[in-house]
Amino acid sequence: MKYALLLFASLFATSWNASFAQNKVAKTTSAAEFEQGLKANKAVQLVDVRSAGEFAEGHLPNAQNIDINSGDFDQKVAKLDKTKPVYVYCAVGGRSAKAMSKLQKMGFVEILNLDGGIKAWSREGKKVVR
Repeated sequence: MKYALLLFASLFATSWNASFAQNKVAKTTSAAEFEQGLKANKAVQLVDVRSAGEFAEGHLPNAQNIDINSGDFDQKVAKLDKTKPVYVYCAVGGRSAKAMSKLQKMGFVEILNLDGGIKAWSREGKKVVR
């Protein structure tokens, strides 16, 4: 009887973890889809992972700056809500891809990376705050 209960509990936990993992989203997306997500979901946590100097030169509206190359990146993003979407971007997409990978490992449920970064965003004539 004990063995049957342990087996059942183990199978339940495994299937629950598998279904939870399937609900996670981490992808790189176009500027148009990124913008659409920002407009559709006011709970999005928008993170610019560039340096403070780059951020000061121009950033997306309502973005917060958490530099991927700073020593406290992990501590700062740990303060974000893991259950709410996190949208990340950098200059052209390399640093934000690295950030997306880190966020996945930290257990964030939904992460979108802006393909081509703020440069792609600007090329499409989308708003940048200076």
